[in-house]
This record gives sequence, C-alpha cells and structure tokens, in this order.
Amino acid sequence: MDTPIGWPPRTRRVRAYRNIVIDGACNLRCTYCEVKKIKVNQEATKASLDRIFEKYEADGALFRVESNGEITLYPKILDHLQRRAAEGLRIEVLSNGTKLPRCLEGREDLLWVFSVDGHTARMNAKRGLGQEQVDRIIDAAVDLQAELQLVYHDQTIDEINEMIDLLKSRGYQGLLHFMPLLAFKGRPLTVNLRYEDLHQADFLAPPEYFRRWNHIFETGKRDAVCDQITNGYTYSVADDDIQMVKCDCYSVPKHLYHEFGPIREYDNWPCGTCIANQEFNSSRPRMRVPEGRVPLPLV
Repeated sequence: MDTPIGWPPRTRRVRAYRNIVIDGACNLRCTYCEVKKIKVNQEATKASLDRIFEKYEADGALFRVESNGEITLYPKILDHLQRRAAEGLRIEVLSNGTKLPRCLEGREDLLWVFSVDGHTARMNAKRGLGQEQVDRIIDAAVDLQAELQLVYHDQTIDEINEMIDLLKSRGYQGLLHFMPLLAFKGRPLTVNLRYEDLHQADFLAPPEYFRRWNHIFETGKRDAVCDQITNGYTYSVADDDIQMVKCDCYSVPKHLYHEFGPIREYDNWPCGTCIANQEFNSSRPRMRVPEGRVPLPLV
C-alpha cells in the first residue's frame, strides 16, 4: 500500500547565515595553516561588530564569529559578543579550544564550535595539542552540545571511527563536521573520506555531503551548490574596516570583496575545489527559527 503524501509539504523557516571573520593573531602553529601575527584594536572591532548586527533582526540571522587566528585571545570581544547574545542575537563562536575552560566563564549565552583534529594527541600532531588539551575540548563539546570541526589530513579511518564511537558512548548531541585539508587556488583535493567507511551516528553530516566531497576529489569539479551561496555571506573585519564577500572559502579573488553595504547575490560564483562546513549549513538545528515565533500573514 502506498504511503499517502501530505500536502502542503512541511517547511521550516531558517535564519540567514552571516560569518564574521576578525583579522587576528593565533596561539597555535598548525602546520597546514598560516602564522598570524596581528595587533587587534578590540574597541574598534566591537564597534564594527555592532555595525553589522544593526542590519539584522535578532531572530533572523545566525552569526558565526571567528578569527583568522584565535578569537579567545581577545576577551573584550568575547564579552561584547556575550552582551549582544544576552540581548537576543544568535551568536556562535569558533575557537581552537586552547583557552578552555576559562573562555566559557560568564559567557553562557554564546554558542560554541571547537576545531580539533581528533580525540588523541597523535591525531592533533599538526596542531601541536597535548592529550590534556584535547580531552578538555572533547569534554566541553559533550557538556555544551558544541559543534566540532575537524580537518581531515592523515588520520586513519580506524582513528576517525574510534572518535565517532567515543562521542556516541558519551551521548554527544552536537555535530561532528569533517572537512578536507585545504586545496588553495583550485588545486585538487589530496584527501578523500567516504561515508560508507564511517561508523554511523546522528551527529555526522548527511551522506550527500560525502558524495559531493568524493565527486570533487575524483573530478576536480563541483556539481552542487552549497548553502553558503544560497543563504550565506561573510564579513571580514580589521578593526574599523569592514569588507564583504559572498564566500571566503579557500582562495577567493580579491576583486570579489566589496565595501560594507548591501549584500550582493551572484548567478555564478567561482567555486573551486572547496568542501567545508558551510555545505549543509541551513540544515543545522541552530539555523532553524522556532515555530510560532514569526506570525504569517492571513490571506
């Protein structure tokens, strides 16, 4: 017997995704990343953040605020983000977790994303993390239902599956997101990760994410549009200067950055071989607007 089809189909409203990247320094020396040595004017940066926030209604956007270094090096900025989140803005912060647990103190309204390359020191050798630091990140992710963002480079499948099993055994309720080692300027991806090789868990990205990754690895071309292009935008902040770009994934041509103002949409964005956390951004629970919060017009 055929299952009856409900009509109209169930839909959910999602927030706009706005990524804010602050020009800053980093306290790690990851071998696959650039070294950042930048001085940050925290007061000017706070004012820039407010200029961006003013363009959006509190419930209409999810802001991911991060640094191209490490944002927890700037406690005044974190405190400002906490104040704005307490006022009703939805703000998540991306951190390397090296300032845990102190960076959490008094900042209970912020959402967190931690970058870590596995659950062992060996898996994090390229990041220079010790086991005690890694344990703190995993503990915080489980306790806060924070998201985890992992760069896949030379970890073995057995190690990856051990991490998945560990998180499952601890009742992890966040999201574990894998992304390949960066391939700058459209160069081919050097690593591939297949969904069928992974132990299954609710906190993994959908199979389609890995299919897209596999396709890009095998062909060097993208065959699908990611959520950053359909529902995202990036603000690049350097003290009091704000630049905007549709997507800053990997090596975006400089001419596509523009001054602070209205967002610009594109029929054809020059995507390269990138595949990253924005791919299925709109399906994340944090992106959903609670039902009943926005009244619909009667017609």
